[in-house]
Amino acid sequence: MSDVYESKSSHENEIYAKNTSSNLACTQGTDRSCAIVTAKTEGMCDQSRVKPNVIPDGDTFVKIPVILAETNITIPVEATITLDKEAIEIKRIKKNVYLTQCRLIPFSQDKKSDTGILYISGFVRKNIEYATEKCVSSDKKNICGDIRHCTVKVPFNCTTRIKFIRKPSFCSNPNSQELQYFTDNLKSCDVCADPIIGRNPCDQNFTTTEIFNEKPFCELVKSCITEVDIHKCPIPVNGKLYESPMEQEFRTFTEKIVIDLTLKVLQKQQVRIDSLGDSERYCEDSSQKYDTSDSKYTPCEPVDPHHN
Repeated sequence: MSDVYESKSSHENEIYAKNTSSNLACTQGTDRSCAIVTAKTEGMCDQSRVKPNVIPDGDTFVKIPVILAETNITIPVEATITLDKEAIEIKRIKKNVYLTQCRLIPFSQDKKSDTGILYISGFVRKNIEYATEKCVSSDKKNICGDIRHCTVKVPFNCTTRIKFIRKPSFCSNPNSQELQYFTDNLKSCDVCADPIIGRNPCDQNFTTTEIFNEKPFCELVKSCITEVDIHKCPIPVNGKLYESPMEQEFRTFTEKIVIDLTLKVLQKQQVRIDSLGDSERYCEDSSQKYDTSDSKYTPCEPVDPHHN
């Protein structure tokens, strides 16, 4: 039994020695007490301009996003935020605006022409950095602590009326069509009666048409956030009377926020444009697209910028 125990112990010691030597090899020559920076200088890569191929001149039809409206919207928001620890000061708040919905109802029911109703919702992502109190000096003049952070999402929503620069393009579905057939072969049970003339109940023909329109969408061009933070129920630092009344800690504060958003409402539409391309030289010689400034230049020969 002792021989088995000693064999097992020697095997574990051997594994431990191997792991220890491996770790020492990885950390050898490394100062673990400070940050380490490794850097190198990258060389420049060669590049050459390429002359793009263009479509022939003349009228051309393209499908591109067309601006329906561009508007600036002001959204007031009030939010109450409770931190995970008491703070004595907010150092910085980094803010980012995200939209989760931007939906357009293009038809106005109150006879205001060239307008639509825009529904907007989203949130402001806030990363709040704040200072905390960890210890107070014996003379109650100095405070030490940590810098912590808390990330929250403040939701908002708004409904507004926008005026179109260009109306959206929509085509409604036509009514379904039904085709009836005539017959004079219908007979009743009375052999002496005249034949029945009218619609053939055995055959029916239907036509249904669906037209699929491009859905308007939004682009967020710019956001500007202005806010005021109001501390709620502040108390003296460390629960004691402090020499300076300015040193107080709080955990909950209220934000008065004004969000200014600049939005573009767009829809993909077919547009006719006039192309100025040279139809005679279009794809005439693929090598010519590399000929940008020097007639002697070829794709395989780099251009010397210092060459006269």
